[in-house]
Amino acid sequence: MKLFKSLLVLFLLLTAAACQEKGDKYAFQYVTFKESIPYKQGQEHPSCSFDLNVLKAHGTDTVFADAFNVDISYFLFDKRTTDVRGAMIHFIDSVLNIFKEENREQIRYAQEEGFEPRDIDYEYVINTEVHYGNGRDIIGHFINMYQYTGGAHGGTFITCRNIRLEDGSVVTLDDYFKTGYEKVLLPVLERKLLEYAGCSSREELDEHGYFSNDPLFVSDNFEIRQDTIDFIYNQYDIAPYSTGITTLSVPEDEIRSIIR
Repeated sequence: MKLFKSLLVLFLLLTAAACQEKGDKYAFQYVTFKESIPYKQGQEHPSCSFDLNVLKAHGTDTVFADAFNVDISYFLFDKRTTDVRGAMIHFIDSVLNIFKEENREQIRYAQEEGFEPRDIDYEYVINTEVHYGNGRDIIGHFINMYQYTGGAHGGTFITCRNIRLEDGSVVTLDDYFKTGYEKVLLPVLERKLLEYAGCSSREELDEHGYFSNDPLFVSDNFEIRQDTIDFIYNQYDIAPYSTGITTLSVPEDEIRSIIR
């Protein structure tokens, strides 16, 4: 474990600021880690590979910066702290422990059954970026994550955390939209999905891989952009893995009546 700790300290780097539109009050820089760590030294596989590029806030508005950093540390690394670097190290250590134990278990099982153990490779890729929203003093923290821990394929997940510059609080659907917004928004999303998939009916969506028999829902994974609100549906939300991620972009002008 000391070796792993040394590698973590060596490869965790802080890089240049990523966003300057609001000046030093709201500034960001990356905490990064990129390394492939073998289960046994000198062996290429199995290996646990990390490529993590996560923004932390460090501007003069410490209320916002602290809230931003706590949110991303908890959301990505399950540790409620302003220390994004420390949370990342904790996450990497925990993944490595699981990775090593799973490979040890494979070796034990293979020895008992008399066959060659299979390699269990892990891969984690995380990239985040910030987008300033639509003039309502909201910033979107856009998170793109890929994870593979064995099996047929890995999984890609896109998430956006909409955060108020005023106090660093996370904006939810109920915060942003008026009560009863679903009645207005769902028909719009239905129409956008048909346009996105190139279909003329819900039934036709089956041919394009969508779960047409399941009712569409308003995704709480959304990004408030300059002129649109993008609703993100990850793999398996409304379609199988093969269909990928679906993003339905709704112009604010079409739903202005339900925005607070």
